[in-house]
Amino acid sequence: MTRRSPALPILALALALAGGACSRGEGKGAAGGARPVPVRTAIAAERTMPVEVRAVGKIVSSESVAVRAQVSGILVAARFVEGQAVKKGDLLLEIDRRPFQAALSEAAAKLQQDRARSENARDDAKRYADLVEREFVTRQQFESARATAAAAEAQVAADEAAVERARLNLAYASIRAPISGRTGRLLVHPGNLVSAGAAEPLVTLEQVKPVFAEFAVPERNLAALRERHATPPPALIRTSGGGAPIEGTLAFVNNAVDPATGTILLKARVENEDEALWPGQLVDVSLRIAELARAVVVPASAVASGQQGDYAYVVTAEGKAQLRLVVVQQAGETEVVIAKGIAAGERVVVEGQLRLRPDAPVEVLPGEGRPGPGPAKQVEGRTPPR
Repeated sequence: MTRRSPALPILALALALAGGACSRGEGKGAAGGARPVPVRTAIAAERTMPVEVRAVGKIVSSESVAVRAQVSGILVAARFVEGQAVKKGDLLLEIDRRPFQAALSEAAAKLQQDRARSENARDDAKRYADLVEREFVTRQQFESARATAAAAEAQVAADEAAVERARLNLAYASIRAPISGRTGRLLVHPGNLVSAGAAEPLVTLEQVKPVFAEFAVPERNLAALRERHATPPPALIRTSGGGAPIEGTLAFVNNAVDPATGTILLKARVENEDEALWPGQLVDVSLRIAELARAVVVPASAVASGQQGDYAYVVTAEGKAQLRLVVVQQAGETEVVIAKGIAAGERVVVEGQLRLRPDAPVEVLPGEGRPGPGPAKQVEGRTPPR
C-alpha cells in the first residue's frame, strides 16, 4: 500500500492561501487603494450654437394635377410612358377626334348659311328704310324688316359661338400636360370610353422640381419663427437612406396653430434638381431658428440617461470621477448643449463611463475622446450609480 506524503496537503494549502491573497489584491494599486479606471475625456467648450428644431416630415410636390377628360369619347392613344418626365403642353392622351371634327364642320356650315340670310335681311331693311320715307311701305312693314335683320345677326353670333365651342371640343380631344412634372400610373387605357367630368382621373402629374418638406413644430417656437420672417431660416432634410443632408429654405408658416396637437405646420422649399426627394417620402427635418450665445457644449457621448434624468461624469482636480445630473438644452448628433450641471472648461468623460462609480479614481488616457453618434442610451435595467 502506497503511503501519502504529508508534504502534499501542506503544499495545496499554501497554494490556496496564495490564490486568495491574489484575489483580494485584485483592483488595488501599489498603495492599497482602488485601481484607477482608464477613461477618455473632453473639455466642455463655450461657444455660440445654432438653435434647431427637429421633426419628421413628408415630401409633397409643388404642384399636383389629376388629369381628366373634358369631352367624352373613345381613348385611342397614350403618348407617354408611365413615370416619364413631361413638359407643360406635351401631348399625353388622344380621344377619337372624328365626332368632334364632324361637329365643327356642321357648325361652320350653319354659320355660313345664317350669314347669307343675315346679309339678305340687312339689305331688305335698308330698302324698306328708303321706301318708308317715300311712303311706299308702311311703318309697320319697315319695323318688321328691321327686326328680321336683327334676329338674323343674332343667329350669326350664336353660330359663331357654336363654331368656337366645336373647335374647343376638338382641341380637348388631344389631352396635353397642364404642368411640367412626372407622370404617374395610367389609370384608363386606350380602347376605353372616357366621360367628361368622371371622378377617376386618367393620370396624375406631380411636379418634383421644386418640392416641399411639410412638417410640424411645437407652437412654443412660433415667436422665434416670426422673428426670422424677413430672412427665412435654412432647413436640412435627411432621408432614411442616409447620405449628405439636403438644404432647403423655410417657405411657409401656417396661419393657425392646430389646437388638437399644439403644433404649427411649416413647409421648406427644396429645388430638388437631382430629384433626390420624391413626393410622399418621409424625411427628418432640422430647422435652424436662432443662435444660442455662450452655450456650454460637450460631446454627445458624455451624456447618458438614467431613472433620475440625464447625467455625466466630470473628472475633478484630484483625478476622481464626479457624477453630475445635467439639464440638456439641445441635443445634436455629435454634440449636446448643457443648460445646467457642467461649466465651460470642465473635463467630462466620453469613454469608459460604464466602469465608473462616484468618486472613483480615473486614469485619463492620452488624446481627446471622440464624440459619439448621439446621446447615450440607458442600458436596460441600469440606473446611474449613486
